[in-house]
Amino acid sequence: MINAIRQCFMILIKCLITWLKHGIKRLLGANSVPNNWIASTRISHRRSCQADSEEWKTNEALRTYQLGDENGAKVTIQTSTHAFHVDLHRLSECSEYFRALSQSSMRETSESLINLDHVSSFIFHNLLEFCFNHDFKVPREELGAHIQVGSYLLAEAFVSRCLLVLTHELSPSNCFSYLSLAQEIFCLELKNTVFTYLSWNLLELPHVLRCLSDEEREEIINLRLKGERSLCSFRKENLTSWNDPETECARHIFTMNGPEDSGDWHTLTELPFRADKWCFTAVVLYNYLYAIGGYRQRMKRGWEFTMASFRYNPLNNSWVATSPLIKHRRHFSAVACEGFIYAVGGWYLDSLVTPDSSTALYTAVERYDPWEDTWRFVSSLPLTDFQFTVSLSHDVPLSTSLGECIYVLGSIQRTGEKLLLKYNTKQDSWSELLPTLTRADVDLPTLYFLGAADKLLVVGGNNSENVMTSFCVKSKKWGQIHRAGKVSYAGQGTLVGDQLLMPSIEHNTVIRLDLQTLTIRMLPPLPVPTLYEAIFYLYF
Repeated sequence: MINAIRQCFMILIKCLITWLKHGIKRLLGANSVPNNWIASTRISHRRSCQADSEEWKTNEALRTYQLGDENGAKVTIQTSTHAFHVDLHRLSECSEYFRALSQSSMRETSESLINLDHVSSFIFHNLLEFCFNHDFKVPREELGAHIQVGSYLLAEAFVSRCLLVLTHELSPSNCFSYLSLAQEIFCLELKNTVFTYLSWNLLELPHVLRCLSDEEREEIINLRLKGERSLCSFRKENLTSWNDPETECARHIFTMNGPEDSGDWHTLTELPFRADKWCFTAVVLYNYLYAIGGYRQRMKRGWEFTMASFRYNPLNNSWVATSPLIKHRRHFSAVACEGFIYAVGGWYLDSLVTPDSSTALYTAVERYDPWEDTWRFVSSLPLTDFQFTVSLSHDVPLSTSLGECIYVLGSIQRTGEKLLLKYNTKQDSWSELLPTLTRADVDLPTLYFLGAADKLLVVGGNNSENVMTSFCVKSKKWGQIHRAGKVSYAGQGTLVGDQLLMPSIEHNTVIRLDLQTLTIRMLPPLPVPTLYEAIFYLYF
């Protein structure tokens, strides 16, 4: 019984190797149209002059690879132009192809002659040098051909080393060719290497991403979130001048190193503009940070605010300028939804003075396409017979996204009611979510935060306490009112699970609010005084 099982297993191995051999021959030699990636003899002749030494071509001793016992199993492997005499046991440790062959009873093993005449001698020599002498000498322009042969021979360590080098060689001009090669030879490791490169440069290579399927793009986008998540902060609005030494320090984004409750803030990057006064809103899309707003510059007729937008890529620590808003906005909300960024509300940005009773919010809503780097108008806020109050403590109106919809929360000027608006991004339409939250329901003159999980979360306060409630978009009902100790928040917070992180001026740091227990914990103080910060997460 055992012998029968062993015989069946050996037949299975033999069939598998035969299938692999014939399959690679079709890939490498049977195509009528030449393939630039084929590990052919012509490539070997063309590139071999770049090798450190070609003496192995004329010296048979340099084509003999023997380790350990000289009486061990040695086979002759005939490649495209040269034969190699190799210790099969050692080669089997480097290649699953040769391991299966050595354990089979195939004719090649019994006769100690293996025919690989479809494999380039130049490439096979480099593989043997790596396996026996730990010498990696693959020319950069030959990586594709070596990966192809290494993948065929199931030489995992050799392929991994090639891919490690390839990570530094991938570029916008060659990444699509390597991706095509990965698909041709069914090499998952090569595909993952190219996908990782594309994920690190997602929006820098829109022309490449357009050539991929929706599923492939989604996979690449998700790869950007596989790194370590870090809490970050930057000052959204700065009112100090160059005379204040704090201004220079505030021109940086900071990130938390170590545990959030006990770690240290460190400088991540400098803001990509030179100014002492600025006003920006932060939004994260595809693990890119967008800083959207404007900064003050000296012009011929005095100081003016220049509208500007910048995109920061944490995976390669780089900034690029992107298209600015159409409207000059201050203290507006920016929210990411369904692959776009929406700019909502705010008022005209011409100075950083305190708004008065005549200050009116913009009703125009803008949508940003990150692939085209363009803004365009969509349906305006339905502020027809009422206005939202303005505030310097947070962006106005507060906005968040849930599914394919954007939700906006504001205080109606005349009544103080809290009104939720819903924007359907697919239908480009606004609607009111009633009922409103009235003064009879809760004393909530100040709004701090609007976020979304399974429900919409609202955090605000009055002179004596903070208030938290929720709104169910399905049932269109307000949730229970919860009260907590008074903390004044200012700026832009972020919601992660049941934890809300918000900047607090009075505590001069970031506060972590546990939404289950309504308890707070103070994070280590920022390197600059807390004035009007944006708190967000990026993956590195």
